[in-house]
Amino acid sequence: MSDQLPYTTFILGAARSGTSLLYKAICLHPESAYFNNWMRRMPGRPELSLPNRVARHTPRMRNRVWFGTDSNAYVYARPRSLAERLYPMPVEGEPIFARCGIDERGGAATPAQLRALRRAVRGAVRWGGGTHFVNKRVANNRRVALLAEAFPAARFIDLTRDGRAVALSLSRVDWWEGSIVWWYGDTPRAWRDGGGDPWELCARNWVEEVRAIDDGLGAIDGERVLHLRYEEFVAEPRETVRQIAAFMGLGDDLGWLDAVSALSLPDRNRTWQSRLSSDQVAVIEGVQAPELGRLGYR
Repeated sequence: MSDQLPYTTFILGAARSGTSLLYKAICLHPESAYFNNWMRRMPGRPELSLPNRVARHTPRMRNRVWFGTDSNAYVYARPRSLAERLYPMPVEGEPIFARCGIDERGGAATPAQLRALRRAVRGAVRWGGGTHFVNKRVANNRRVALLAEAFPAARFIDLTRDGRAVALSLSRVDWWEGSIVWWYGDTPRAWRDGGGDPWELCARNWVEEVRAIDDGLGAIDGERVLHLRYEEFVAEPRETVRQIAAFMGLGDDLGWLDAVSALSLPDRNRTWQSRLSSDQVAVIEGVQAPELGRLGYR
């Protein structure tokens, strides 16, 4: 295998900011390479990227498995057949990072760990095909410096969404209650049992993620960073991914643009206005106000 590093792009954004949707939309491009669900189960086997080639030639099945019937990138909350579970799909791939010795909490890595990560990425490109590796992983918000060291030419896409919509969405996903919140050190369940307001936790998580991203990108050349808004993506998906293609160096593939345009991307960003009570909004905005203002959401 050549030691030359492939083109690499990492998508950053707080959980529930639309990063999974954007990730899969980019992976629809025939030149994209990515970690798949097979590699997640067996992270030491880069040849398990080979099924990614099948996805390029079965677009109807790919769209159904990746996005469901309502263009929702988070498909795990619905029943899936065995065929759907086995079908290759882009994933965050944290077990692959872990096998390389990369800490989920961020921090420095040894030269050996960086080499292992580069081998994993080269393997995904070699076996899965494509020329441009792309990855989305929430923990990467805290690993920008490490990723930039491992891949000196890496590019970063920073996707931002209104924090009030993020807080509502986060409160409704099935994995949130039992997950470890990195900046808190325990679960949302423990936060609530300790007398904390669940809405305050959801609100603050967005703030902490946004600040971690800003801290990491502060040391990166601006030409290697593309700042996007979720609201712009769902409103103009074709033009947004065309902008992304130019940023990443991907070809302006007409079939890819048509595939992205065919996705139904309803703007759920205003749902919070009808689903949250005035008291809940007050709690959320009390935590998020400075960042909402700085990012133009107030």
